[in-house]
Amino acid sequence: MEKHMGNLRATGYGAVAPALDAPPVLPCGDAAKAIDWFDFSQTLNPLGTPASFANAMHRISRSNVTPTQERAARAQTPSLLARLYGVAAENVAVGASATDVLTAVANAFEPRNVAVPVPSRATYEQCLGSAGHRIVEIPSPDGFIVPDPAMAHRLGMPFNAAMLANPAFPTSRLLARQTLLDYLDACDWVIVDERGIDLTLGGESMVGLLREHSNLIIIRSLTDAFSLPGLPLSCALAHPAVARRISLAVAKPTSATLSAELAKLAASEHHLDVTRELLDTEIPWMQCMLSLVPGISIFPAEANFVMCAYRPGATMRLGAADAPDLVRQLQARGFLVRTLDRTPGVEPGTHFCVSVRTRPENERFVAVLREIVMR
Repeated sequence: MEKHMGNLRATGYGAVAPALDAPPVLPCGDAAKAIDWFDFSQTLNPLGTPASFANAMHRISRSNVTPTQERAARAQTPSLLARLYGVAAENVAVGASATDVLTAVANAFEPRNVAVPVPSRATYEQCLGSAGHRIVEIPSPDGFIVPDPAMAHRLGMPFNAAMLANPAFPTSRLLARQTLLDYLDACDWVIVDERGIDLTLGGESMVGLLREHSNLIIIRSLTDAFSLPGLPLSCALAHPAVARRISLAVAKPTSATLSAELAKLAASEHHLDVTRELLDTEIPWMQCMLSLVPGISIFPAEANFVMCAYRPGATMRLGAADAPDLVRQLQARGFLVRTLDRTPGVEPGTHFCVSVRTRPENERFVAVLREIVMR
């Protein structure tokens, strides 16, 4: 039985999300030139961009693409992404970044009380808030499992829409299928951010639920999966009526020709298979090694990043005063790490997030981290 969505908003597509998740403050001048940088702040594929993608970008950047070719590629891209994700072309709205897509989705609906389990990305609350929605922060229990919607209602937190993630950032937890079904039954519409689903420990996409639940909207992206930070390519998978409205509003990728080519390559690229084999080993290894550093406790991770708490005990004489100080010292040594001070639901000064990379890079990071803490 399909659960139909609330009224689509007729106007208001012009909302633009503010600047979000500011990058780390880096050394500059001669100090920056002397550092070999290691980026542990981004949730991108640790193996980088596939050679096939790099070759396509190089080839297309050197060719003279005509307006006619661009129009044809723009018309073709939804069908290519539809085949990749196993849906119909009419379910796909192509956009640039995941934030662009989320902003357009938020503006597709009349204002609702939107449940956002926290901790979560700051972008969720800012994009939804800019579209006129009212945010209802739902605290997560120990282990950061997404709380049951009925329990949230019993605790006096009413809502009629939801913003979920699979996996969630920064908690690195996967979304349970039954939990999503419960939210779909309780809400007019539910958005699920799946931009990182390909970089998890056996994570399952919820795309298959689109056929039976017209109130579900899923955000997917090639950016994280294939390490394309300078070339965002994302999409919303949704009921055709919603997908059409999003398509009219969302910022499109710069080059439709390149987007179409990358969508073709993604369907036959084995890069993700190799990446998943790497992550099956490196995610548990990284959790174990981080947990052995004095003052640091970790939260169970199911994706390619680990949420950490740094709380030196009163009797511990460690080399960093708090999490922001630890992150600053890591940056001075060339390791970019994301502090979580501006993350909804996280106590300031206590937490940071570390991405999972290759074994040599992970070993080097952990060694420097121990040096800083133990000095």
